[in-house]
Amino acid sequence: MGTALFFNGVYEDVFACILNRKGMKGTEEAFLQPHSGYVIRMLANRTPTPDSAIRLYASTTQHLSLVSYTAEIIRWEDKRKLSTSRRKEVGEYLEMYQAEELSLFHGTDQEIGDKPVNLLTVRELKRFDTPVPASLLRKTSDGLPLKSRTRAGGWSEVYDDIWALLDLPVETEETHEADLGQQVEKSRGLSDEKLRARLATAPKIPARVQVVSVGYRRNPDVIAAVLRRANGLCESCANRAPFTRRSDDSPYLEVHHRVPLIEGGEDTLANAEGLCPNCHREAHYG
Repeated sequence: MGTALFFNGVYEDVFACILNRKGMKGTEEAFLQPHSGYVIRMLANRTPTPDSAIRLYASTTQHLSLVSYTAEIIRWEDKRKLSTSRRKEVGEYLEMYQAEELSLFHGTDQEIGDKPVNLLTVRELKRFDTPVPASLLRKTSDGLPLKSRTRAGGWSEVYDDIWALLDLPVETEETHEADLGQQVEKSRGLSDEKLRARLATAPKIPARVQVVSVGYRRNPDVIAAVLRRANGLCESCANRAPFTRRSDDSPYLEVHHRVPLIEGGEDTLANAEGLCPNCHREAHYG
């Protein structure tokens, strides 16, 4: 598994400027300058190149908890060590394509001054149509998810294990289930011979897709009270729970809302019941 770099809270205008222009000499390269006087050790120790790029993930100042952008870091430089010719080259590019970053580069920004020392060259900047929680990224230092941030700034070395997920097509849960149901109905109408022929040539590994759904923060007290009221008996068929939970040997029942939450149903004892898995399925699909 590779590693990537996460930037917390980049100004949206910085990314918008990059996406709305053509890069240096017709390429798609651009510059990022994190507002810090500390060297990014990950990049200094693993110098990125166009042939060995490092994945970048970033949140914006408006949405610190979401990964909204990604790019490839293809070069890292310490601005304090730039040659005269390189400083001139970068300055000319910024003046033409990223003018808002010019004062930051020269250290004349009144709020930040000459502190920023990291100069990153990036390519293939993309904005995600569906941003994902930054907590999906895990820090390489301890393997734990990134914590929620309340202030912009800083970076973290993370495992690059969400790129494959982010690059997948996105479907809502409702669309996904409806499409599958329609396809199943078509398959049920096939003859045995045609069904066998299709199965013989079908791929054995299914294509991956992101399925997005909306959930609700349910009241744990309602769940506990409903299960206590049911006392191990399904409140629909009155049969005992089919098995006990491995974790605590309690009877396994599922809490069902008579009026679904998505339809405006209340998360209350009056609108909830403890059902066995069969009755729960029947309530949804029967």
